[in-house]
Amino acid sequence: MAIIICNSTGYKLFVCLSFYLLMSVQYVFKFFITFAKKITMTHKNIIFKIISVLVGVVFVFSAYVKLFPIELLEIAVVETGFIGWTLAPIMARLLIASEFALGLFLIMNIKPKLVSALTALSLVVFSFYLVFLLVFQGNDVNCNCFGLYMVLNPIESLLKNIVLLSLVALLYFKNRAVKYPKEWTILALGAILAIFVTFVINPPKFDKSKYAYEIDQPYLMDFSIIYSDPETEQPQIDLQKGKHLVAFFSYSCQHCVVSAYNLQLIAHRNPELSFYFFINGDENDLKTFHTLTKSEHVPHSILLAQPLVMLAGSQLPALFLVNESYVEKRIHPSGIDEKMIKEWFNEAQ
Repeated sequence: MAIIICNSTGYKLFVCLSFYLLMSVQYVFKFFITFAKKITMTHKNIIFKIISVLVGVVFVFSAYVKLFPIELLEIAVVETGFIGWTLAPIMARLLIASEFALGLFLIMNIKPKLVSALTALSLVVFSFYLVFLLVFQGNDVNCNCFGLYMVLNPIESLLKNIVLLSLVALLYFKNRAVKYPKEWTILALGAILAIFVTFVINPPKFDKSKYAYEIDQPYLMDFSIIYSDPETEQPQIDLQKGKHLVAFFSYSCQHCVVSAYNLQLIAHRNPELSFYFFINGDENDLKTFHTLTKSEHVPHSILLAQPLVMLAGSQLPALFLVNESYVEKRIHPSGIDEKMIKEWFNEAQ
């Protein structure tokens, strides 16, 4: 086996880790092949069908848990830089539909060579995405492979994919198909059904303006509640002057996680804009929150429950566009819109 020493420079490290990923799949696959040779033909047929069902269940489960909240996947799609906010809801649902369909076909054991090849292709693509995450964002992030149901970092998910790829490769070479009448028709109907169900269960939200809060006139957000209290962690910037997007979150709130993940991406893409996050919780809670939302780069501080409720109210997440301490707009969590936020910041004060 060739030995490559990885260095820490971006794309070289990406290529290096990709090489080791492929080598790992090769060795795990060889292990399963050696194991398979020791099993009788009758037992092989049963075992391969069980493996196909188990891998299929993993795919169906992965697709289902990513549906709620699907916004995490939509934001991750935008985060790649290849697709914008308009097409992200469609692409996210198509990705989930493909997982549903592949999982269903694996469970049915229909056209195993074709389905195994497509499954392997999807695992390879997602594995390269995980290597990209690992290189450029580190290992302390949620890969969103199982949404918020099961938090996995990139390395854990890569290990999962290595095992799945090896099992899928075994199915490709050794599994025997279950014969169905009109197999291509079944495949087409299954794919259409997966797409239909995905879009119906959680339809895309294209018009974000309908989620806007109405504010009759600007009102004062009294930041002195924070600045006058020596026991409260002081903000890293002066929020009483200038324009800021100020957000209040609870670390344990699912909508807070989605909103923070969304806003941190907008902040990352627009570093000239001022964002500030107040997060209710302790230091350990904050670390978990940052792992789920990738928002550590956004200026933030911990805020205890009483001052948080006094400033933001009891409904979280609470997202405000604040100008000279006055709230001019409140953003609905489902109405976060990068274009609207940029336009507000660019308006003359």
